[in-house]
Amino acid sequence: MMNYIDLPAYDGSMIHVSRIGMGSTMSMERLTTEEKYRLYDYYLEQGGNCIDTARAYSDGHAEEMVGAYLKARKNRDRVIISTKGGHPTWENPEKSRVKREDILGDLETSLRILGTDYADIYWIHKDDESHPIEDIVDTINIIIKQGKARRIGASNFTMERMIAANKYARESGQYGFAASQIQWSLAATEDKYFEQYGSLVMTPERYDYYLENDIPVFAFSSQAQGFFSRVAVQGLEAMPEELRRQYGSEDNMKRLELLKIYAKEHNCSISAPSLGYLINNKLNCVALIGAESIEMLAQSLEAADLQMTAEEADALYEV
Repeated sequence: MMNYIDLPAYDGSMIHVSRIGMGSTMSMERLTTEEKYRLYDYYLEQGGNCIDTARAYSDGHAEEMVGAYLKARKNRDRVIISTKGGHPTWENPEKSRVKREDILGDLETSLRILGTDYADIYWIHKDDESHPIEDIVDTINIIIKQGKARRIGASNFTMERMIAANKYARESGQYGFAASQIQWSLAATEDKYFEQYGSLVMTPERYDYYLENDIPVFAFSSQAQGFFSRVAVQGLEAMPEELRRQYGSEDNMKRLELLKIYAKEHNCSISAPSLGYLINNKLNCVALIGAESIEMLAQSLEAADLQMTAEEADALYEV
């Protein structure tokens, strides 16, 4: 049974978000439109309600697909839309796009493509640390005043920039960032493996900051490309070299052994407790997943049925 997190919206209502969110790119790119729609239908039938996308994903095609799905199924009221703007274009990846006109322009385009008047959660997708954080905060408050986002978060912003943003917001009587989207999974890794994408990973310092400040995390690459499940079947040496370097640490191999024990005791797949670590954590988390088939999606959604405590989640990580 799916569990949920309640996030306060700026209008005083609550955003009731399933702790397992569904992505809109990468693993789905090879599928037909009918296959994609079938995956989303199944996800919603199982109690999921959050679809995560971005203006930059697949050069805009991801949002187009999600918008077409919402229009075809007429189910916008059932879906929590999480989308992002302010990312450099693929044609000019070095050019920052966090100026006010960039962010507001991306939002307007996203809303038009998605066929909605507002995003439930809107993310500033990629920071430029040379750009004044005050201007970014002022810009997100324009969005809030316009009623075009119910909650705003930062995607791949450093802890220091989030601290500065929220400090300025408090001092100026405005809203700051109310969520963070970074890479996080039970299979721990390092920033250097995601630097080429401008992405950040969870670290103990970031974890403590989010927990102490009650900032929920939306975790992408939450299954680490299926690392634990794949290694359990094929062995570490059968993994691609890049995946071994990224996730094949001694600590992660110890975590795999703990997952095997948990899966055997609870009669579930290994992927279920690896996701369970995130969605039952002391830190509020929405785990973002992808799937290429109903079978793969159903296996991931097993995590929602686990009766895992936060202490049990900690025990899987603290090897």
